Amino acid sequence: MYAQYFSVKKAQRGSSTGTQQAGFSMVELMIAMTLGLLILAALVTLFINISRTNSEMAKMNSQIENGRFAMQILQHDVAHAGFWGDFMPQFNDLTWVSAPTDVPAAVPDPCLQHAAWTAQHISNLVGIPLQMYGDTVPAGAGCVTNLASNKKSGTDVLVVRHAETCIPGEVNCEAETAGRLYFQPSQCESNPQEPNTLNTIRLSDSASSINNFYNGFQINIVWGIGIGQTRTITDYDGASRVATVDPAWETGKAPKISSVYTFSYALNTDRHIFLQRDCITPAAKRKFVSNIYYVRNYANTVGDGIPTLMVSQFDLAGGILAHQTAVPLIEGIEGFVVELGIDSISDTGIDIIGDPAPNRYIDPVNWNDSYNLISPVNRGDGSPDYYVRCTAAVPCTAEELANVVAARIHVLARSDSPTLGYIDSKTYNLGDTVLGPFNDGYKRHVFSTSVRLNNVSGRRETP
Repeated sequence: MYAQYFSVKKAQRGSSTGTQQAGFSMVELMIAMTLGLLILAALVTLFINISRTNSEMAKMNSQIENGRFAMQILQHDVAHAGFWGDFMPQFNDLTWVSAPTDVPAAVPDPCLQHAAWTAQHISNLVGIPLQMYGDTVPAGAGCVTNLASNKKSGTDVLVVRHAETCIPGEVNCEAETAGRLYFQPSQCESNPQEPNTLNTIRLSDSASSINNFYNGFQINIVWGIGIGQTRTITDYDGASRVATVDPAWETGKAPKISSVYTFSYALNTDRHIFLQRDCITPAAKRKFVSNIYYVRNYANTVGDGIPTLMVSQFDLAGGILAHQTAVPLIEGIEGFVVELGIDSISDTGIDIIGDPAPNRYIDPVNWNDSYNLISPVNRGDGSPDYYVRCTAAVPCTAEELANVVAARIHVLARSDSPTLGYIDSKTYNLGDTVLGPFNDGYKRHVFSTSVRLNNVSGRRETP
């Protein structure tokens, strides 16, 4: 009994002095849940905002990268326009003493079928290495892709021509391919035989013995009787080495044995027999490059709505020399505007385009200082004097295009996908062309640059 009493008292003392355990009350549990939900909501919101920011940054980076890449490709190609290795057109050669005979006579159509190329058309191609179309695009059997089909409205077409900067077979250069078009200049000089008539010239004994071998080539008289005359060979007899030329030599200026002749260049698939100045070493042969750039209104599937910068390259495919099917370069290029810089004022301040003789650049060089050969009156100075877009309403003339020394290139790059809640109400100036507002959810950025045609402008600079 006494032990039982102490046991109860001990239990009572333990319950009054020991730690009593208990769970959360309902109120505490609800408060904890509410705080947890608030924290979770904040974390979800933060995650969504970070994801959205990352997505916008990725789209912006892609947009900037596409725009810069497009500018890099265009700038690199345009800078090489007019590069023909060791050949220089007479009208850009300040050492040429006579009236140049290779001044472009017409604006060449880059889509002219190769089989229809004439000597004059080839001369026009070489003399006009850069041209653009503001609305009406070139057409013809020489372009596999119909440039007018699916071209995005309001964008330009740019044509760039030059010889490849590397020689076939060199490191990082395509190997020579039979049937391709190659450009080869001639620097070897020879003396003609006699007699020569007003429409013929007897080539040197080392000339080819194959009939019609030189047909279509241009021959220049660079010294002696007939100096400064350039003619096209229309017929050649291999046995006698007699070449028929067109037009005829000037009266009383048919070449003599004391004269010196050279060929201009070969732009063909064969007969690359020209030599360097030592008349022993073969002259460098380079692939003919002609690229047509434009913007298509879809990327992969018609109607996908992704504007894409395209390029059509002149090449050999299926045995046919033509501008091949255009291939996509960069997606998201929505605007493309090109302005050509025309060199129309000489170093002396005289207009060389449209002025009457003797200030026309088609005449022999007229030096302001003939003793020191400084400041030609009727040649440009290598700097653009005004910029122009070639349109159907205001087409560029062959004279203007032959004097292009620079280009302004404007590209409008668009994001890959629209941004939720964003409306593009801005306008964009691409030179004198204004695009927008588009009133959609895509973000855009304009890229512009000026490119100098070093191979043209550099030849015109004098002290």
